[in-house]
Amino acid sequence: MRKFFLISSAAVSLFAVGCATPEKVCEAGVDQICERQFECQSAAVKADANFQAAYGTSEKDCKTKLYAVSKCSERKEDNDNCTGALAGKTFNLDAASDCSDARGKLSCADYLAAFSTDPSKQPEVCANVCK
Repeated sequence: MRKFFLISSAAVSLFAVGCATPEKVCEAGVDQICERQFECQSAAVKADANFQAAYGTSEKDCKTKLYAVSKCSERKEDNDNCTGALAGKTFNLDAASDCSDARGKLSCADYLAAFSTDPSKQPEVCANVCK
């Protein structure tokens, strides 16, 4: 199972009030992942050992697990939110907020497909988060 770290729609309020520290942006992305995984996956998938190993058995467990895996507490600079293949790129907070909004509006089917079987479902604006 592939894991993806996103910026959540909950992050919009963080951005709006100027509290968007790199750590909080990371946590907001994790929040969206956990919320959408537990909202969108079937009961059978959520009961699967592989799912539970990746996401835990509840949203709260998922968030705790993924905050640590993502090393959110170690993110001190905005560009620290560009990870993996995007490491070393420049992070764009406005694009992250727009991406978060767009991902939050995806149907469950499109959200899950965007990260597994059909990357074309990924909102276009998300390509601008780390450049």
